[in-house]
Amino acid sequence: MEDQTALLAELNASWFASGLEPETAMRLAGLARSYSAEPGQELFREGDPSELFGVVIRGRIALRTLVPERGPITILTIEPGDVFGWSTVVPPYRSTSSATAIEPLEAIVFDAAGIRAAMRSDCQLALALYPRIMVAVSRRLNATRLQLLDLFAAEQVKTW
Repeated sequence: MEDQTALLAELNASWFASGLEPETAMRLAGLARSYSAEPGQELFREGDPSELFGVVIRGRIALRTLVPERGPITILTIEPGDVFGWSTVVPPYRSTSSATAIEPLEAIVFDAAGIRAAMRSDCQLALALYPRIMVAVSRRLNATRLQLLDLFAAEQVKTW
């Protein structure tokens, strides 16, 4: 999957890059590289500097957050076509959750320094990507809200 044509085809098949202007999609593919991880491999930790932004091609990723007195709780499972590591392009560039591969993972990733520099120097790229990144952020917020509702509901059952 390493050549740019293959990376471009994989990106275009994802909701994240689907419909990008051809030149923008080519620019994005030029920044990309393949990435793989085995089940159980941690991709990043909550609170650490965010160094990896990507699109899942095959496999799934569990996003987890640490809940006091409960330990790590999965707040969302990232499926093929979806993005992970959006914190890489949103200040203060710190991971807002931990991510672990739960199936053999193949992804297309963008290193932090490269994608940030490209978005700073290419307004068209930034204009195309930021709304898509906001969709991912919105999904995470909604999933977190639902998870919190589940946690509070479980607490209510215990107190009755």
